[in-house]
Amino acid sequence: MDFKKSYAIMANDLSEVFSSKAIYMPMIAVPTFFAIMLPILTFYVSTYNISGIASRIIGTATAVVGTSSIGGPVFMAYFSVYVLGPIFMTMPIFTASVIAADSFAGEKERKTSEALLSTPITIQELLIGKMAASFLPAVVLTLAVFAIYGSVTNYLAYKAFNAYLLPNLSWILMIAMSPFLSLAAIGIVVLVSAHVQGIKEAQQISSLLILPVLVLPFTSIFGVVDLTPTFFAVVMLFLIVADLAIIYFGIKSFKKESIL
Repeated sequence: MDFKKSYAIMANDLSEVFSSKAIYMPMIAVPTFFAIMLPILTFYVSTYNISGIASRIIGTATAVVGTSSIGGPVFMAYFSVYVLGPIFMTMPIFTASVIAADSFAGEKERKTSEALLSTPITIQELLIGKMAASFLPAVVLTLAVFAIYGSVTNYLAYKAFNAYLLPNLSWILMIAMSPFLSLAAIGIVVLVSAHVQGIKEAQQISSLLILPVLVLPFTSIFGVVDLTPTFFAVVMLFLIVADLAIIYFGIKSFKKESIL
């Protein structure tokens, strides 16, 4: 296997993505905006409106945070990790699915697949290059968003409560899950690339992964599931197994002609 060929594929796909502002600007700007604004809103609620919603989460916060005393710092810690954390976990899915869909299904729309297939490259080299082009930006952007979101949260918490709230173990585990969420999105795009005709279809199918992640904050608020470190560790193990299965079947079913 010639990794130089895979690197060339990755570099070409990344240049395609980042040459289009319509693709990369929303992918970067929207997560960054929320990484700044959501901690500010959480700080505002924690400081000025804590009594209005404390009763709604006291049972869940008692189970997860370990105290029934819902003050500003406890609420902000709870909300920043167990509500906003899962929301930011959608970033690797969203980013990876956008780039992977453009990389695989986009070849059909741009009519560039014939030139790609005429090159002396194996399926393994092709897939490694294209998957890396989706995986690396998704992980880097996710880490950057979590860093911004954590920094803003800690700055506001220290300013108001003289305490740093992040990181904690659950928050670290959510960050650790990001690469596996990215791989799941990429694997699904590979799996369906032979059966769709364009970018939009591939994005819509892979984006279905976002739905169960978005449900997590509500399961936490209503006490259905306690988002403890044990929960996140179990989910991460499940994701590892699921990724292996998705990628395995994606590679087995993928043919070069899939992007024609």
